[in-house]
Amino acid sequence: MEPFNPIRFGFVLLRDFEFPGGAGMQVYEFVNHPAVDGRPDFLRLNLYLTRDGNYVTIWFGLLEPIFTEAKLRDDLKVEFPVDFDFHGSYDETLFRGYIDTAETATHIFKALRVEPSGGRYAKPQILGGGNDNKLRCDVME
Repeated sequence: MEPFNPIRFGFVLLRDFEFPGGAGMQVYEFVNHPAVDGRPDFLRLNLYLTRDGNYVTIWFGLLEPIFTEAKLRDDLKVEFPVDFDFHGSYDETLFRGYIDTAETATHIFKALRVEPSGGRYAKPQILGGGNDNKLRCDVME
């Protein structure tokens, strides 16, 4: 049996990014737009995957909500409600468990409707501030 490789399923390994305390954990993003090139973008909502050995987590949302909030507030001066919860509002965990073979991954991705040529996760979205500097979310064209 062929071992699971996220790249074969349309993901790219993120360069220069590691979760705190996540030594050895690989972080991938679904390649569904030319902007998805292996560099982390904390404003982009997309399909992400972490892999620690054969243990895999797949979610749709932000790469790291804490960094997103800081970038929007401090760098871009975007306004949002005081107790706005980026994680709770924008992250949806889709799968947590073991994927050891390509065959297993094929079944899981089919069930989640993850397809490189479209499907449910055809385009990422991006957070930013509109003309009024209020938080907004747009589909990346």
